Amino acid sequence: MLYSFHGSDISKSSDKARSLVNSLRLKKPDAAFIEINPNNWSPSVIEENLGGQGLFSSKYIILLNQLFEEEEIGEKLVEFLPALQESDNIFIVNEGKVKAELKKAFQKQAEKVVVSEKTETKKNFGQEFNIFSLGDAIGAKDRFKAWSIYREAIQKGLEPENIVGTIFWQLKSIALASKAKSASEAGLNPFVYSKSKKYAANYSAQELNNLLKEVVVLYHDGHRGLVDMELGAEKMMLGSEF
Repeated sequence: MLYSFHGSDISKSSDKARSLVNSLRLKKPDAAFIEINPNNWSPSVIEENLGGQGLFSSKYIILLNQLFEEEEIGEKLVEFLPALQESDNIFIVNEGKVKAELKKAFQKQAEKVVVSEKTETKKNFGQEFNIFSLGDAIGAKDRFKAWSIYREAIQKGLEPENIVGTIFWQLKSIALASKAKSASEAGLNPFVYSKSKKYAANYSAQELNNLLKEVVVLYHDGHRGLVDMELGAEKMMLGSEF
């Protein structure tokens, strides 16, 4: 399955792509996550990850990050688009502004296409909102800051489901880093591992375990209609061990 996020508003496109990644990782906690960028790209990496176990038991969530910006890579990758869409694994493309031919290819092959374009009005509002600042506040165990950023995210129109996915991703990264001696052992990229290892000093193993359970319960209860996910997330941040 293939999802495409692109447009001239690169920051917004990237936030939406990574929000989907986080949401999917929460839905499929056993799924492996792979990020492919120009530094680790090769046709064989794509070919190796086309197989899978079916849509509802996917083994891989794969982020293709800024690959089409490299013309040589983009030309080869376009040939893979039909196979990416047919794959049982989930491929998420994150790009900036793309050419008209590539737009048509995404429209034809992708399950969903999200285009984020800059407008003149946005220039008056300063820098785009960054959802990952919420993860940093949680990592720092700054409850008031985390709550403030959460409210800002809601006011900006971000979906509570995606925000909860970001919270889960941050807590899980901290938990993995706390138990590992290296980024490869934790299954995280070096930058995420370094930050998460630092944040791990702010939490006990029991606190992380309790918070992860709380986030998973909130997510599933929200989907069952048992709780309002927006209010549930706010209550969690104000009353939990952040």
